[in-house]
Amino acid sequence: MAERISSSLDKTDLKILEILQQNCKIRISEISKMVGRGISSVHARIKSLEKSGVITGYRCVIDPAHVDRATLAFILVRIRYRAPGSEDVLSQRGFCKSIAQHPFVQEVHVLSGEFDVLLKVRTRNVKEMNSFIVDFLREIPEVERTLTMFTMETYLETSEIRGLLNEGTISVN
Repeated sequence: MAERISSSLDKTDLKILEILQQNCKIRISEISKMVGRGISSVHARIKSLEKSGVITGYRCVIDPAHVDRATLAFILVRIRYRAPGSEDVLSQRGFCKSIAQHPFVQEVHVLSGEFDVLLKVRTRNVKEMNSFIVDFLREIPEVERTLTMFTMETYLETSEIRGLLNEGTISVN
């Protein structure tokens, strides 16, 4: 029996995941050769990974510059839990769910520390980013304060979970 890495995944599953992260359009027959398992076994494993929620989808990765969304900023948001002069409790979850629907927002993360939420936002240009922040974001009742950091250069941007088959600790040289 194959060695289990976690309660549900073995090394073959992890190898399949690494392959699919690199090229989700690869043929199952190619994956089969790469992992040394039969086509039907690989197909069943992929279906199982999808059904169990390990694989949540397949995506096309788009270069933001080619679709006029080259301006990238990370925005820290401090949440106001009570509106000034009101006893109404404002909702951090409600804010996150609502802001996640905005077309410029790519990611929403709840944080610990001085700020409560981190947004990854892409716009066409700085003027549009300014409008998003000043005219939209800061007008939301839950928003107490924002801190915006514009990205000057990006060296790595991925949704890939890397190092699935690494054993032990990872050293950085």
